[in-house]
Amino acid sequence: MPWWNEEEVLQNCKILFRKELGQSSCELSLLLIGDSDMKEINLLRRGKDKTTDVLSFPLEFDSSPLGAVLQKRKDENHSSLPPIALGEIVMSIDTLKKQALEIGHEEKDEFYRLLVHGFLHLLGYDHERGEEEERIMKEKEDECLEILQDL
Repeated sequence: MPWWNEEEVLQNCKILFRKELGQSSCELSLLLIGDSDMKEINLLRRGKDKTTDVLSFPLEFDSSPLGAVLQKRKDENHSSLPPIALGEIVMSIDTLKKQALEIGHEEKDEFYRLLVHGFLHLLGYDHERGEEEERIMKEKEDECLEILQDL
């Protein structure tokens, strides 16, 4: 992937962390795979026998525990606390490339769209919970992408 720049991805992840989580130190795992592996993971974890673009596997399944951790951290010295492990984002590079072509934008833009989408799922946002949740998540995605595009 000629557009891939690990340092840039790390910097942009830090920007997302700060925007949504303040000064709390955080980490996540990012796995880039092909469609066949994504299909296998999607079947195993979600019972869906098809590939998809991005999956998120949060370590917490509800945003309230994360919210409680963040509130506690506001009252303590951030530098002495371990990072919050958010979970894992799994992304299919094959589907990313197809979608970028279909949408008509660069693969790098599609990567960041999927990264933001997966990141918000790790924070507890879920567009599959109804129209209101979908609207809220879409607004958050737009905000995050706008910040990354302004760099």
